[in-house]
Amino acid sequence: MSRVPGWSLLKVPLVLALLLPVPAAVTAQSAGERYLDHAELSRELQGLASRHSSLVTLDELTRSDQGREIWRLTLAAPGDRDPDSRPALLVVANLEGNHLVGSSAAVHLAEHLASGYGEVDEITSLLERRTVYILPRMNPDGAEFVWSMPDYEIPYKPHPSAPQQGGMNIRELGRDLGGNGRVQLMRVPDPEGTLIPDPDEPRLAREANRARAERGLFSLHVEGIDPADADAYVAMGSDGGNLNRNFPHEYLYFQPHVGPHQVSEVETRALADFLFDQVNIAAVVTFSPYDNLRSAPPAQRTPPEGVAPGPPSVPTNILGEDRPYYEYVADRFTEITGLTGEGEEGEAGSFPQYAYYQVGLPSWTTPVWTLPGQGASGGAAPGAPAGGSSNDPAGTWAIQTSVEGQPLDATLTLTREGQELSGVLDSPAGSVQLTGTGQAGRFQLTGDVPQMGTISASGTISGNEVSGSLGLGPMGSAAFTGTRAGSAGGASPAPSRNTGATRDHRWLAYFDELGIDGFTDWTAAQHPELGEVEVGGFLPNARVNPPAEMLGDLVRSHAEFALWLGHQLPELEIQEVTVESRGDHVYEVAATVVNDQYLPTHLQMGVRVRTNRPITARLLPTDGMTILSGDIQQQIPRIHGMGGRHTFTWLVQAAPGTRIPMELFAERAGGLQSTTITLP
Repeated sequence: MSRVPGWSLLKVPLVLALLLPVPAAVTAQSAGERYLDHAELSRELQGLASRHSSLVTLDELTRSDQGREIWRLTLAAPGDRDPDSRPALLVVANLEGNHLVGSSAAVHLAEHLASGYGEVDEITSLLERRTVYILPRMNPDGAEFVWSMPDYEIPYKPHPSAPQQGGMNIRELGRDLGGNGRVQLMRVPDPEGTLIPDPDEPRLAREANRARAERGLFSLHVEGIDPADADAYVAMGSDGGNLNRNFPHEYLYFQPHVGPHQVSEVETRALADFLFDQVNIAAVVTFSPYDNLRSAPPAQRTPPEGVAPGPPSVPTNILGEDRPYYEYVADRFTEITGLTGEGEEGEAGSFPQYAYYQVGLPSWTTPVWTLPGQGASGGAAPGAPAGGSSNDPAGTWAIQTSVEGQPLDATLTLTREGQELSGVLDSPAGSVQLTGTGQAGRFQLTGDVPQMGTISASGTISGNEVSGSLGLGPMGSAAFTGTRAGSAGGASPAPSRNTGATRDHRWLAYFDELGIDGFTDWTAAQHPELGEVEVGGFLPNARVNPPAEMLGDLVRSHAEFALWLGHQLPELEIQEVTVESRGDHVYEVAATVVNDQYLPTHLQMGVRVRTNRPITARLLPTDGMTILSGDIQQQIPRIHGMGGRHTFTWLVQAAPGTRIPMELFAERAGGLQSTTITLP
């Protein structure tokens, strides 16, 4: 049975069982239900292309620094139209080297579509009218770390300048002191340390609150690294690259693992070029740790910490006309997959952000596996107020944080009006008025303070617990935790799988519930320079990839979602052409084009960034024809879906019987179409 190196599974109940139609050919365990190294992945893809040669084309997008193929699958049934001109869905996976669950989902999607053609009507019609491009593993060099260095959690690819360290630098190369074969974390006794064991969950740590007579006891470091060496100089760009941090939108200048400059890596450059060259791509799905499918992004978001301020013309939020599409697709994702929960944010420099903000494409991303939600019943979590939503941000929260090393207690009061929130942050420094949004257990608010600029508060709610980050203008940011005011008294019911002040709390509770061995208790160890320390914590990759035994339902549900999304791509059709005589060989020619699919030909962002050519209708010059009114070539920026239409009109003069060629061009909604108009 295949496992991710480092995983041990004790028991996995059937918490993800889904009743989804699956072609008989893929009901047995598929390659997408296992974790594959590069050689195995290559064999599986080559075999798939060989078995389904009329549907599947396999070629190389490019090669990695270490010479591994970055495979590209093109799935489309033979037909009158070139697959590269049909509306296309692009699926990208495994940009982070250790996110193997993404490549498993991508491989299963390819198998699901190829095996289901001719057997499942929805798959057959999709491949006859659409094209699906799948890039199952964009970071093969980084993925190989999972097998060659399983004791580390490494999302980036190695840098060729450090071959003696496997492409790594001292900040990542720890040493196994505990003897369990993994490099985890190390608690180092430290008189200047700020951390203590969390009283509610001693396996985890939290900041000591000096205002409550708590003294810091230790600091945390990578196991085996002497903290004095952790800040050793590393040349910019030589510290390995996280490909999903290397794209231009909100690029994290001068930060570790982002590359020496935007799109600096051969893999990211090839992907960016492909996105621009393949102008039939109408939507993008990325399997990555980030998530805008379990819940749509907030209406107002604060760029991640470290993002350089951009000019006002550069948007930081999904545009208003585009938001309903993100909200509806997120709802359909939940209905199709049955999955809820919380994905990671922090998408600065990512490919999904780049695809939307700079190419203007609808772009969705899902980690495939992450913390589950509170359950389909929607009932209140233990300790939540009676009659209220378990994750409703509205209310008063007592929070604790630390600003420039000094503990600070504050109160955050949130008031709801629909999805809009207003708030007041009260602290010894004064009060700040905030406004923003909150839904699905998350909130994000901003406000302005003289001499400080923009202040922000964003966080996640779980029952009576809140955690998040305060943006304090020139003072930087500070993490906070807290509880709902009035919730501390009285007995608390037993915790559910997702309760706790932080994501670490919820991950630990989730592992405990499923019996997954994803955390090692702290044990004493001897460090050669630091003396006695404790080592333990989450196992490498435990929160990134599920045990292989859990893959089946996950990858099948994501394949069903991708199948549904592929049917929503825009497609223009010339519905009607009329010709009316106006006398003296003068005719009014009208051509009506319609988009009966869900998605528009262009999102509002697609029109704004101007990287997508407008819808174009033109009459081709014909001997004896004169255009009296209406440009011979006419353009409109976009056509909405669900029956959106536009009529192009011309007044032409020509002899009866003249045949006038007409062309309609919509690069992401059907490509070039043509018809011939005959004058009566």
